[in-house]
Amino acid sequence: MTKHTGHYAEFTSPDQHRFRAFVAHPSSPPRGALILLHEMDARSPHRVHSMAPSNPMPGLSQRIRGLVNEHAARGYLVVAPSLFGRGRAGQDHGYLHEMGFSGEQLVKPLQPVDSSRVLLDVQTVVTWAQGQVSQGRVGIMGFCWGGLLAWQAACTMPQVFAAASFYGGGMTHPEVRRLRPLCPVLVHLPSNGAWMTQEAMDAFVAAQREHFAAHGEVSPDQKGPMVQIERYDAAYGFDHAGSRQHDPMASQAARLKSISFLDQYLTV
Repeated sequence: MTKHTGHYAEFTSPDQHRFRAFVAHPSSPPRGALILLHEMDARSPHRVHSMAPSNPMPGLSQRIRGLVNEHAARGYLVVAPSLFGRGRAGQDHGYLHEMGFSGEQLVKPLQPVDSSRVLLDVQTVVTWAQGQVSQGRVGIMGFCWGGLLAWQAACTMPQVFAAASFYGGGMTHPEVRRLRPLCPVLVHLPSNGAWMTQEAMDAFVAAQREHFAAHGEVSPDQKGPMVQIERYDAAYGFDHAGSRQHDPMASQAARLKSISFLDQYLTV
C-alpha cells in the first residue's frame, strides 16, 4: 500500500457549528468515500495532550488518524470528523479524567454532547464526501459512541450506502435497537461490557430479526442481508489497541470482515 498522510479541514454544519475533520485522499480516483467516527473515550498510550494544531486532543486520536490513512491507502476518500467540539467550544475532547487506584478513569463530561446535534456534523461530512466521489457512494464506520452514531446515520441518512458499527454503546437501548436501517449494516458485538449487557445485546439481535421479514430479504441489487450481526468472545472495546480490552484476534477478524463488507457496497 502507498503511504498516505491526511490533513485537517474545517466544516460548518447547517446550524453554523464549525468543526474540524481529518481528511485523506487516495493517490488515484477514489473507489468510494468512508466516514470514520471515533470513540467516546479515546484514551490510549499514544494519546496526545498538546493543543498545537498538529496535535489535537482525543477524539481525532493517533489511532483514528492512522485508520484514516490506512483506508485512504486502500483507495477511499476518508473523513474523520471531530465529534467532541459540541462538548466545549474550541476543543476536540469532551471528558475529564482523573487518576484512580486502577489507573486513569472517566470522571464526567465537560458538557453533555447531544448525539442528535452531532449527527448534523456527520450529515455535513457525508454530504461533502458524496460530492467528491464519482458514484456518490459513502460508507460509515464507527467505534463505541461512533458505532452508535454510525447505526443512527444508517437508519436516517439515505446518502449512506453501507455502515459498520463496532460495539456501538447505546444501540441496545429500547428506542434505538428497533430502528430500521436504510442501507446494509455490519454490527460487531462483544461478549461482555458495561455499556452493552448480554441481555441488551440479545434484545437487539431479536429486534432486528423481527425486521428481517420486512427489510432483510436480498433484492437483485443487494449483495447481502440488510443487517449482518457478528459476535465475538471479547470485551467491549476489543478493537482499541493499547487498551486493556484490546483483543488482537477479535480485532483482526472484525476489521477484515468490515473491509470486505464495505468493499462490497462502496466499490462499483
